[in-house]
Amino acid sequence: MNPSYYKNCVVPQCTSTSINTPNKLFIYVPNDVKIRRKWLTLARRDDAHSLSTKSRMYFCEDHFDLPNDMLNYTEYHVMGRVSQVRMKPGCTPSKFECQEDRRKRTCSSTERPYIVKKQRITTIAECLNELDKSCIPSSSLEDTPQTSSDFQTVEQNEPEVTCEHKVIIYN
Repeated sequence: MNPSYYKNCVVPQCTSTSINTPNKLFIYVPNDVKIRRKWLTLARRDDAHSLSTKSRMYFCEDHFDLPNDMLNYTEYHVMGRVSQVRMKPGCTPSKFECQEDRRKRTCSSTERPYIVKKQRITTIAECLNELDKSCIPSSSLEDTPQTSSDFQTVEQNEPEVTCEHKVIIYN
């Protein structure tokens, strides 16, 4: 293969190349020194400050939010390809799932399901108890609309409180 057509993503731990992923877009890292250093620093390249501005470097599409970062995304989406990838000014790579320490962590709960369910039931019971303590008497609500001062009077005068609760617990 002609080396001028070979592209590889310069993000550490990213294995995308134009050979093993030929349908993937490769975005050229800008030559502007500040922008180039910013991109390489975001990618956690240790050599970000020592790389030449004349070398051709690429980030693969996996590190961008293409619909929001690419100027000609609609053309790419409709046609399936573009002659030249054009990125919006000021966009930066933001996705680095290939780097193990940056992957979004899923819940790795080591608790047993029974314990979690019991805690959830206890929490619901506590909420219901608090709700029972703060219920408004239903007989006084039927008669007249009340203001906050009326509520205090009603609460002091009528000790009997009725509340109905429906609780649905999903396993």
